[in-house]
Amino acid sequence: MSLKEAELLFQAGALEVPVIKQHDAGEGWTVTLAGRHKLNPVLETARGQVRIFKRLDAAVGVLFETGFSEARIAR
Repeated sequence: MSLKEAELLFQAGALEVPVIKQHDAGEGWTVTLAGRHKLNPVLETARGQVRIFKRLDAAVGVLFETGFSEARIAR
């Protein structure tokens, strides 16, 4: 899911609390946006690849800019 799609789904109230977890490769963080939608729940780049944030605070910042007031962090 692109950031624009995430913003629209957030405004529609179709997303649950986002989950930030460490990327499988061990370097960086990914964001999962589950909810009532049929899109890929992982936040993606403009080219459709999984968006990997190098820093945890960058991932949280994007979510706060989108409008979320909380996020879960998982291993």
